[in-house]
Amino acid sequence: MLRFAEEILVLVLDEERGDLAPNLPARSLDLALAGAVLMDLALEDRIDTDLERLMLVDPTPFGDDILDPTLAEIAKDGQSRDTAYWLGRTAGQGDRIRRAALARLIERGILRSEAHGLLSLVPSVSRSRRYPTADGKSVEEARLRIMRVLFSDDVPDPRDIAMIALANACGVFRTILTSEERAQVRDRIDLLKNLDLIGRTMSLAIEGLEAPDDPAPKPRRPKEIPVVPGLPLLGNGLAMRKGLVAFLARQYRELGPIFRIRAPGRRFVCIAGPEAANFLTSHGKTVFRSLEPMANFHNQMGSSRSILTMDGIDHVTTRKAQARGYAVRILKDRSQEVVDITRDEIGKWPVGEPFEALPAFQNVIGEQMGHMMADYSPQGYTHDLSTLLGGLLLSAATVPHIMKLPRFRRARERGRELARAVLAHKRKEGPRRTTPDFLDLMLELRAADPQLLPETNLPLTVLAPYMVGLDTTASTCSFMIYNVLKRPQLMERMTAEADALFEQGPVSGEALKGLDVSRRVAMETLRLHPVSPAVLRTTANSFEFAGHRVPAGTQVMIGTAVGHTLEEYFPDPERFDIDRYTPARGEHRQRGAYAPFGAGNHRCLGSGLVPVQLVLIMATILRELVLEPLAPDFALRVRSFPTMQPVDFRIRVLGRRAHKVPTTA
Repeated sequence: MLRFAEEILVLVLDEERGDLAPNLPARSLDLALAGAVLMDLALEDRIDTDLERLMLVDPTPFGDDILDPTLAEIAKDGQSRDTAYWLGRTAGQGDRIRRAALARLIERGILRSEAHGLLSLVPSVSRSRRYPTADGKSVEEARLRIMRVLFSDDVPDPRDIAMIALANACGVFRTILTSEERAQVRDRIDLLKNLDLIGRTMSLAIEGLEAPDDPAPKPRRPKEIPVVPGLPLLGNGLAMRKGLVAFLARQYRELGPIFRIRAPGRRFVCIAGPEAANFLTSHGKTVFRSLEPMANFHNQMGSSRSILTMDGIDHVTTRKAQARGYAVRILKDRSQEVVDITRDEIGKWPVGEPFEALPAFQNVIGEQMGHMMADYSPQGYTHDLSTLLGGLLLSAATVPHIMKLPRFRRARERGRELARAVLAHKRKEGPRRTTPDFLDLMLELRAADPQLLPETNLPLTVLAPYMVGLDTTASTCSFMIYNVLKRPQLMERMTAEADALFEQGPVSGEALKGLDVSRRVAMETLRLHPVSPAVLRTTANSFEFAGHRVPAGTQVMIGTAVGHTLEEYFPDPERFDIDRYTPARGEHRQRGAYAPFGAGNHRCLGSGLVPVQLVLIMATILRELVLEPLAPDFALRVRSFPTMQPVDFRIRVLGRRAHKVPTTA
């Protein structure tokens, strides 16, 4: 059998949040674990208890890192103590007991620990609700047993009675049952907790302890969150469309890091600045939920959910698999392939005739992502995918019915057509023989857990790397070329770097380290034109921020990129200055100040890959083409909604550069 401490942890596991009883006070959990240790010692005949004393019966250790330390303390003490004394003393070892019990549950294949410390039952246990014990037998998972005992007339096992008594005394049921459910089973709990002597003894001892977590705070009147003035009906919508980051930064400077804003049909509490980015990183997984703000995004594709709307362990598991597909080493290992694709695409650019930059870069990125992520070109579908993504984002943000318009419906059908073709190709050809690509990993994940990635969710999963690249990376490429063409001296330095790179022969990942100027240009471009300037979330659990309380259920906008505009972090923030990222200055290293890809556990998966992709594309362009510089007074128009993109920005190729082809003797 599992030890009581192990079963207590299984009982209080919140699988949706991937944490142990996030709403259970730490002191209560420590007391539950202490009571669990003493109950095991009693059942193993090492101690005996009554209402007045706890007595040592046998000091022989078990070789058990959960029980032996407490047994040794009791044996060494040698004095007559009551149960409450040993409960309080053992509760002081709560962290040790918890770590030991968790390690044992993971070792036995009952729990798994993922990134960010998230916990979950392994899939086999989660599905069957049974787990293996040390003696090789299989027993029902703790919560299933306890719930059945509470909500039925089944005759309970003595261990389960003791567990119920202990859990009730420590307030566990207040965190895992609703108030209506607690009222329904209150009489049943009262009956059961008096049937077991050990459980009753522990309950009385715990109830006699004074165990507040912290001194009760003095009542205070909650501060009102300041409201940003806006227009009737439109609220702040127009101001945000003109420039979301600039709008949020103005409110941050005037009102502080938390304020209320309005858009047509939507109201948000906004938290902004480095404080918000740090809060999202530290508390995002327990405070926020991503489902509601983006639910319409995947619903419009007939998908039950996507990584954008997942939380808890399912999000961690899916993200872990997808992150392997977006790993920067994949791009570095295939850097010459990326160069060849870029050369092919820019070879189609006209000479002497201005053309719009964004669609041209979308073709480059579409081909690169298609080959790297799924070994399938999206040729002919690029415009449809860009239209589809714009419609999905608008439907999720402010215009839920926009996907009914003919052009968005056509784009959706074209996207589904591409997804079917990609899947058919991959199933025919099989996985890559060397490093698996993104789609290989997703099909592997589906085979391992069809409920995590059902067939209905595959089309959106397949299209995601295509669409996201067309939106974010292509836009950033356009912004980067704008910043380069505005600064001829910078373009000369980057061209010299590119020539040095390509004159070494085939491009390798190691050689990319020589593109230092290009790297810093990319970083400064991402500061001024962040991929993810803000994110939307729903408050799952109430929290306090900057002296204000935000209740559960609130729609929240988190302005993670506001720090990019603040003088105290980036002096003269409107100036394009690539020396900010030198080791001597390192302005981007200030905590929470630089977050172009968002923050927290939903941070953009491409945060490592995209900067490398940007510098490699730009190096290839400058190696192959002579571009016309922009006039010093040229002003770029930018659309901020639903994502940040340049508007009708055109560039011109003046000529193609000729290079000597290396010869071999």
